[in-house]
Amino acid sequence: MIAFKNATILSGEDLEPISGWIIVENRKIKEVGEGKCPKKGATDLKRGIVFPSFTNAHTHIGDTIAQDLGIYEPIKKRVGPEGMKFSVLKKNNQRLIGGMKSSINELLNCGTTAFCDFREGGIKGVLKLKSLIKKDIESVILGRPNGGDIQSLLDVCHGIGLSSVADYSPNELKTIKNLVKKKGKILGIHVAEVEDDVKSALKMNPNFMVHLTNTNDENLELIHELKIPVIICPRANAILGAGVPKIKELIDKNLVGLGTDNVMVNSLNMFREIEFAFKISRGLTKDPTISGKSILKLATLNGRKILGLSSNAIEEGKEANFIIVGRRKYLYDPIVAILHRYETGDIRGIVKGDQFLNCK
Repeated sequence: MIAFKNATILSGEDLEPISGWIIVENRKIKEVGEGKCPKKGATDLKRGIVFPSFTNAHTHIGDTIAQDLGIYEPIKKRVGPEGMKFSVLKKNNQRLIGGMKSSINELLNCGTTAFCDFREGGIKGVLKLKSLIKKDIESVILGRPNGGDIQSLLDVCHGIGLSSVADYSPNELKTIKNLVKKKGKILGIHVAEVEDDVKSALKMNPNFMVHLTNTNDENLELIHELKIPVIICPRANAILGAGVPKIKELIDKNLVGLGTDNVMVNSLNMFREIEFAFKISRGLTKDPTISGKSILKLATLNGRKILGLSSNAIEEGKEANFIIVGRRKYLYDPIVAILHRYETGDIRGIVKGDQFLNCK
Protein backbone atom coordinates (compact mmCIF):
# COMPACT_ATOMS: atom_id res chain seq x y z
CA MET A 1 0.00 0.00 0.00
CA ILE A 2 1.15 3.54 -0.85
CA ALA A 3 -0.52 6.66 0.53
CA PHE A 4 0.00 10.38 -0.04
CA LYS A 5 -1.45 13.36 1.77
CA ASN A 6 -1.45 17.17 1.59
CA ALA A 7 -1.52 17.20 -2.21
CA THR A 8 -3.17 19.16 -5.01
CA ILE A 9 -4.72 16.38 -7.10
CA LEU A 10 -6.00 16.79 -10.67
CA SER A 11 -8.78 14.28 -10.24
CA GLY A 12 -11.07 12.36 -12.56
CA GLU A 13 -11.61 12.62 -16.29
CA ASP A 14 -12.04 16.39 -16.00
CA LEU A 15 -8.74 16.96 -14.15
CA GLU A 16 -10.58 18.79 -11.39
CA PRO A 17 -8.11 20.18 -8.79
CA ILE A 18 -8.80 19.11 -5.21
CA SER A 19 -6.74 19.41 -2.03
CA GLY A 20 -6.48 16.01 -0.44
CA TRP A 21 -5.01 12.52 -0.40
CA ILE A 22 -4.65 9.26 -2.36
CA ILE A 23 -4.35 5.66 -1.21
CA VAL A 24 -3.01 3.01 -3.64
CA GLU A 25 -3.41 -0.71 -2.98
CA ASN A 26 -2.90 -3.73 -5.25
CA ARG A 27 -1.92 -1.45 -8.13
CA LYS A 28 -5.21 0.44 -8.04
CA ILE A 29 -6.34 3.71 -6.52
CA LYS A 30 -8.31 2.56 -3.50
CA GLU A 31 -9.43 5.98 -2.31
CA VAL A 32 -9.14 9.64 -3.28
CA GLY A 33 -10.43 12.25 -0.92
CA GLU A 34 -10.37 15.86 0.16
CA GLY A 35 -9.15 17.19 3.48
CA LYS A 36 -7.34 15.11 6.10
CA CYS A 37 -5.93 11.72 5.08
CA PRO A 38 -7.30 8.79 7.16
CA LYS A 39 -4.18 6.66 6.56
CA LYS A 40 -1.41 6.91 9.16
CA GLY A 41 2.09 7.09 7.76
CA ALA A 42 1.01 8.66 4.45
CA THR A 43 3.77 10.55 2.64
CA ASP A 44 3.33 14.31 3.03
CA LEU A 45 3.61 15.91 -0.41
CA LYS A 46 3.64 19.41 1.10
CA ARG A 47 1.04 20.66 -1.38
CA GLY A 48 2.81 19.12 -4.37
CA ILE A 49 0.73 18.49 -7.49
CA VAL A 50 -0.43 15.03 -8.58
CA PHE A 51 -1.64 14.51 -12.14
CA PRO A 52 -1.99 11.63 -14.66
CA SER A 53 1.24 10.43 -16.26
CA PHE A 54 2.06 11.42 -19.81
CA THR A 55 1.28 9.32 -22.87
CA ASN A 56 3.53 10.14 -25.81
CA ALA A 57 1.16 9.11 -28.58
CA HIS A 58 3.58 9.32 -31.50
CA THR A 59 7.31 8.58 -31.52
CA HIS A 60 10.05 7.25 -33.76
CA ILE A 61 12.74 6.30 -31.26
CA GLY A 62 14.74 4.28 -33.78
CA ASP A 63 16.31 7.47 -35.10
CA THR A 64 17.66 8.50 -31.68
CA ILE A 65 21.17 7.99 -33.11
CA ALA A 66 20.72 10.78 -35.68
CA GLN A 67 19.70 13.72 -33.50
CA ASP A 68 19.56 16.98 -35.49
CA LEU A 69 21.11 15.40 -38.58
CA GLY A 70 20.39 17.62 -41.58
CA ILE A 71 18.72 20.29 -39.47
CA TYR A 72 18.73 22.81 -42.36
CA GLU A 73 17.57 20.38 -45.04
CA PRO A 74 13.97 20.04 -46.37
CA ILE A 75 11.70 17.59 -44.56
CA LYS A 76 11.67 14.99 -47.36
CA LYS A 77 15.46 14.91 -47.53
CA ARG A 78 15.65 14.40 -43.76
CA VAL A 79 12.89 11.90 -42.96
CA GLY A 80 11.40 10.91 -46.33
CA PRO A 81 11.56 7.30 -47.60
CA GLU A 82 14.97 7.85 -49.23
CA GLY A 83 16.12 10.47 -46.75
CA MET A 84 19.06 10.85 -44.36
CA LYS A 85 17.25 9.09 -41.54
CA PHE A 86 16.99 5.78 -43.36
CA SER A 87 20.57 5.90 -44.57
CA VAL A 88 21.65 6.08 -40.93
CA LEU A 89 19.25 3.38 -39.73
CA LYS A 90 20.56 0.88 -42.29
CA LYS A 91 24.17 1.24 -41.15
CA ASN A 92 24.05 1.40 -37.35
CA ASN A 93 22.61 -1.75 -35.81
CA GLN A 94 24.31 -1.75 -32.40
CA ARG A 95 24.20 2.02 -31.99
CA LEU A 96 20.52 1.91 -32.91
CA ILE A 97 19.79 -0.47 -30.02
CA GLY A 98 21.74 1.70 -27.60
CA GLY A 99 19.90 4.77 -28.84
CA MET A 100 16.46 3.21 -28.39
CA LYS A 101 17.38 2.06 -24.89
CA SER A 102 18.45 5.60 -24.05
CA SER A 103 15.17 7.03 -25.35
CA ILE A 104 13.06 4.60 -23.33
CA ASN A 105 14.89 5.78 -20.21
CA GLU A 106 14.31 9.38 -21.26
CA LEU A 107 10.59 8.74 -21.68
CA LEU A 108 10.32 7.48 -18.11
CA ASN A 109 12.47 10.28 -16.73
CA CYS A 110 10.12 12.79 -18.38
CA GLY A 111 7.05 11.28 -16.69
CA THR A 112 5.87 9.23 -19.68
CA THR A 113 4.50 5.79 -18.83
CA ALA A 114 3.06 4.89 -22.25
CA PHE A 115 4.10 5.59 -25.83
CA CYS A 116 3.19 4.62 -29.37
CA ASP A 117 6.08 4.06 -31.76
CA PHE A 118 5.93 3.86 -35.54
CA ARG A 119 8.74 1.33 -35.84
CA GLU A 120 10.61 1.07 -39.10
CA GLY A 121 12.54 -1.96 -40.28
CA GLY A 122 9.81 -4.56 -40.64
CA ILE A 123 9.70 -7.57 -38.30
CA LYS A 124 13.34 -7.21 -37.22
CA GLY A 125 12.77 -3.56 -36.32
CA VAL A 126 9.74 -4.40 -34.19
CA LEU A 127 11.50 -7.25 -32.37
CA LYS A 128 14.50 -5.04 -31.56
CA LEU A 129 12.27 -2.48 -29.87
CA LYS A 130 10.16 -5.09 -28.06
CA SER A 131 13.29 -6.61 -26.52
CA LEU A 132 14.11 -3.26 -24.87
CA ILE A 133 10.74 -2.41 -23.32
CA LYS A 134 10.73 -2.11 -19.53
CA LYS A 135 7.92 -3.28 -17.27
CA ASP A 136 7.38 0.28 -16.02
CA ILE A 137 6.34 1.61 -19.43
CA GLU A 138 3.52 0.54 -21.75
CA SER A 139 4.18 0.45 -25.46
CA VAL A 140 2.03 0.31 -28.55
CA ILE A 141 4.32 -0.68 -31.42
CA LEU A 142 3.10 -0.18 -34.96
CA GLY A 143 5.30 -1.87 -37.52
CA ARG A 144 6.02 -0.63 -41.00
CA PRO A 145 5.81 -2.98 -43.99
CA ASN A 146 9.28 -3.33 -45.45
CA GLY A 147 8.52 -5.27 -48.59
CA GLY A 148 7.99 -8.41 -46.53
CA ASP A 149 5.12 -10.50 -45.22
CA ILE A 150 2.53 -8.10 -43.75
CA GLN A 151 0.65 -10.88 -42.00
CA SER A 152 3.78 -12.04 -40.17
CA LEU A 153 4.55 -8.43 -39.22
CA LEU A 154 1.10 -8.06 -37.68
CA ASP A 155 1.70 -11.21 -35.63
CA VAL A 156 4.51 -9.50 -33.67
CA CYS A 157 3.14 -5.97 -33.13
CA HIS A 158 0.00 -4.01 -32.32
CA GLY A 159 -0.66 -2.91 -35.87
CA ILE A 160 0.66 -0.89 -38.79
CA GLY A 161 2.03 2.66 -38.82
CA LEU A 162 2.18 4.00 -42.38
CA SER A 163 4.55 6.79 -43.40
CA SER A 164 2.02 8.01 -45.98
CA VAL A 165 -0.52 6.46 -48.30
CA ALA A 166 1.56 7.91 -51.15
CA ASP A 167 4.41 5.51 -50.33
CA TYR A 168 2.40 2.38 -51.20
CA SER A 169 0.67 1.00 -54.28
CA PRO A 170 -3.14 0.60 -54.36
CA ASN A 171 -2.74 -3.17 -54.04
CA GLU A 172 -0.43 -2.84 -51.05
CA LEU A 173 -2.84 -0.46 -49.34
CA LYS A 174 -5.76 -2.82 -49.95
CA THR A 175 -3.82 -5.74 -48.46
CA ILE A 176 -2.78 -3.73 -45.42
CA LYS A 177 -6.31 -2.47 -44.79
CA ASN A 178 -7.86 -5.94 -45.08
CA LEU A 179 -5.27 -7.72 -42.92
CA VAL A 180 -5.37 -5.08 -40.18
CA LYS A 181 -9.15 -5.37 -40.03
CA LYS A 182 -9.07 -9.19 -40.13
CA LYS A 183 -6.61 -9.41 -37.24
CA GLY A 184 -8.27 -6.68 -35.20
CA LYS A 185 -5.11 -4.58 -35.11
CA ILE A 186 -4.45 -0.82 -35.13
CA LEU A 187 -3.84 1.26 -38.24
CA GLY A 188 -2.23 4.67 -37.84
CA ILE A 189 -1.21 6.90 -40.76
CA HIS A 190 0.87 10.03 -41.20
CA VAL A 191 -1.54 12.40 -42.95
CA ALA A 192 -1.12 15.90 -44.40
CA GLU A 193 2.24 16.50 -42.77
CA VAL A 194 3.43 18.20 -45.95
CA GLU A 195 0.85 17.58 -48.68
CA ASP A 196 -2.90 17.32 -48.21
CA ASP A 197 -3.66 13.61 -48.67
CA VAL A 198 -6.60 13.42 -46.26
CA LYS A 199 -9.14 12.00 -48.70
CA SER A 200 -6.77 9.21 -49.80
CA ALA A 201 -5.99 8.34 -46.18
CA LEU A 202 -9.69 8.23 -45.26
CA LYS A 203 -10.17 5.35 -47.71
CA MET A 204 -7.99 3.25 -45.38
CA ASN A 205 -10.40 3.74 -42.45
CA PRO A 206 -7.54 4.32 -39.97
CA ASN A 207 -7.88 4.14 -36.19
CA PHE A 208 -6.16 7.51 -36.02
CA MET A 209 -4.30 10.06 -38.11
CA VAL A 210 -1.01 11.72 -37.23
CA HIS A 211 -0.10 15.37 -37.95
CA LEU A 212 -2.79 17.06 -40.12
CA THR A 213 -0.43 20.01 -40.36
CA ASN A 214 -1.41 21.03 -43.88
CA THR A 215 -5.06 20.49 -44.71
CA ASN A 216 -8.18 22.59 -45.16
CA ASP A 217 -11.28 23.22 -43.06
CA GLU A 218 -13.41 21.02 -45.31
CA ASN A 219 -11.19 18.00 -44.61
CA LEU A 220 -11.06 18.78 -40.90
CA GLU A 221 -14.85 18.79 -40.84
CA LEU A 222 -14.91 15.44 -42.67
CA ILE A 223 -12.54 13.92 -40.11
CA HIS A 224 -14.77 15.26 -37.35
CA GLU A 225 -17.90 13.77 -38.92
CA LEU A 226 -16.21 10.38 -39.21
CA LYS A 227 -15.00 10.65 -35.58
CA ILE A 228 -11.40 9.79 -36.45
CA PRO A 229 -8.98 10.61 -33.61
CA VAL A 230 -5.95 12.75 -34.37
CA ILE A 231 -2.45 12.85 -32.89
CA ILE A 232 -0.57 16.10 -33.31
CA CYS A 233 3.16 16.78 -33.02
CA PRO A 234 3.45 20.59 -33.17
CA ARG A 235 7.10 20.98 -32.06
CA ALA A 236 8.34 18.47 -34.62
CA ASN A 237 6.24 20.03 -37.38
CA ALA A 238 7.61 23.45 -36.49
CA ILE A 239 11.29 22.48 -36.38
CA LEU A 240 10.90 20.64 -39.70
CA GLY A 241 9.48 23.79 -41.26
CA ALA A 242 6.24 21.98 -42.13
CA GLY A 243 3.94 24.40 -40.31
CA VAL A 244 1.78 23.95 -37.21
CA PRO A 245 -1.56 22.09 -36.98
CA LYS A 246 -4.77 23.97 -36.27
CA ILE A 247 -4.77 22.93 -32.63
CA LYS A 248 -7.81 24.88 -31.48
CA GLU A 249 -9.99 23.70 -34.37
CA LEU A 250 -8.92 20.09 -33.79
CA ILE A 251 -9.45 19.98 -30.02
CA ASP A 252 -12.83 21.71 -30.33
CA LYS A 253 -14.21 18.86 -32.45
CA ASN A 254 -12.01 15.77 -32.20
CA LEU A 255 -10.40 13.39 -29.76
CA VAL A 256 -6.79 14.58 -29.98
CA GLY A 257 -3.57 13.17 -28.53
CA LEU A 258 -0.05 14.57 -28.43
CA GLY A 259 3.28 13.15 -29.52
CA THR A 260 6.88 14.28 -29.95
CA ASP A 261 7.56 12.44 -33.25
CA ASN A 262 11.10 11.65 -34.46
CA VAL A 263 13.85 11.81 -31.85
CA MET A 264 16.02 12.80 -34.79
CA VAL A 265 14.26 16.18 -34.91
CA ASN A 266 12.75 16.65 -31.45
CA SER A 267 13.21 15.68 -27.81
CA LEU A 268 10.85 13.30 -26.01
CA ASN A 269 10.07 15.88 -23.32
CA MET A 270 6.30 16.16 -22.94
CA PHE A 271 6.58 19.16 -20.64
CA ARG A 272 8.07 21.06 -23.57
CA GLU A 273 5.41 19.68 -25.91
CA ILE A 274 2.47 20.85 -23.81
CA GLU A 275 4.04 24.27 -23.29
CA PHE A 276 4.53 24.74 -27.02
CA ALA A 277 1.02 23.48 -27.86
CA PHE A 278 -0.56 25.76 -25.24
CA LYS A 279 1.25 28.90 -26.34
CA ILE A 280 1.27 28.42 -30.11
CA SER A 281 -2.47 27.60 -30.18
CA ARG A 282 -3.27 30.82 -28.33
CA GLY A 283 -0.78 32.89 -30.30
CA LEU A 284 -1.87 31.79 -33.77
CA THR A 285 -5.58 32.24 -33.05
CA LYS A 286 -5.19 35.30 -30.81
CA ASP A 287 -7.57 33.49 -28.50
CA PRO A 288 -6.68 33.64 -24.78
CA THR A 289 -9.66 31.46 -23.84
CA ILE A 290 -8.06 28.18 -25.01
CA SER A 291 -8.00 26.28 -21.75
CA GLY A 292 -4.97 24.75 -20.13
CA LYS A 293 -7.08 21.76 -19.16
CA SER A 294 -7.84 20.92 -22.81
CA ILE A 295 -4.10 20.96 -23.62
CA LEU A 296 -3.08 18.87 -20.60
CA LYS A 297 -5.66 16.24 -21.56
CA LEU A 298 -3.92 15.82 -24.93
CA ALA A 299 -0.79 14.60 -23.16
CA THR A 300 -2.36 12.58 -20.36
CA LEU A 301 -5.84 11.09 -20.79
CA ASN A 302 -6.55 11.40 -24.52
CA GLY A 303 -3.57 9.50 -25.88
CA ARG A 304 -4.50 6.41 -23.88
CA LYS A 305 -8.09 6.55 -25.18
CA ILE A 306 -6.87 6.75 -28.78
CA LEU A 307 -4.44 3.85 -28.31
CA GLY A 308 -6.96 1.63 -26.53
CA LEU A 309 -5.15 1.68 -23.18
CA SER A 310 -6.92 1.77 -19.83
CA SER A 311 -7.67 5.20 -18.40
CA ASN A 312 -5.15 6.76 -16.04
CA ALA A 313 -7.59 9.28 -14.61
CA ILE A 314 -7.04 9.72 -10.87
CA GLU A 315 -10.16 8.18 -9.44
CA GLU A 316 -11.11 5.19 -7.32
CA GLY A 317 -10.81 1.82 -9.03
CA LYS A 318 -8.43 2.95 -11.75
CA GLU A 319 -4.86 1.66 -11.97
CA ALA A 320 -2.46 4.05 -10.27
CA ASN A 321 -0.53 5.88 -12.96
CA PHE A 322 0.41 9.41 -12.01
CA ILE A 323 3.19 11.99 -11.64
CA ILE A 324 4.07 13.92 -8.49
CA VAL A 325 5.75 17.31 -8.79
CA GLY A 326 6.88 19.53 -5.94
CA ARG A 327 4.90 22.60 -4.98
CA ARG A 328 5.95 26.02 -6.24
CA LYS A 329 5.05 29.20 -4.38
CA TYR A 330 2.64 31.83 -5.63
CA LEU A 331 0.74 29.64 -8.11
CA TYR A 332 -2.85 30.53 -8.93
CA ASP A 333 -3.58 27.71 -11.37
CA PRO A 334 -1.90 24.29 -10.98
CA ILE A 335 -2.86 23.17 -14.51
CA VAL A 336 -1.38 26.21 -16.23
CA ALA A 337 1.70 25.88 -14.01
CA ILE A 338 2.24 22.32 -15.25
CA LEU A 339 1.91 23.54 -18.83
CA HIS A 340 4.58 26.20 -18.73
CA ARG A 341 6.39 26.46 -15.39
CA TYR A 342 7.24 22.86 -14.52
CA GLU A 343 9.99 20.72 -16.04
CA THR A 344 11.28 17.18 -15.70
CA GLY A 345 13.57 18.25 -12.86
CA ASP A 346 10.49 19.06 -10.78
CA ILE A 347 9.28 15.44 -10.78
CA ARG A 348 9.45 13.97 -7.28
CA GLY A 349 8.10 10.59 -8.25
CA ILE A 350 6.02 8.55 -10.68
CA VAL A 351 3.53 6.02 -9.36
CA LYS A 352 2.81 3.11 -11.71
CA GLY A 353 0.78 0.38 -10.06
CA ASP A 354 2.51 -0.43 -6.77
CA GLN A 355 5.81 1.07 -7.91
CA PHE A 356 7.10 4.48 -6.81
CA LEU A 357 9.60 5.45 -9.50
CA ASN A 358 12.17 8.21 -9.95
CA CYS A 359 11.77 9.53 -6.43
CA LYS A 360 13.71 12.64 -5.47
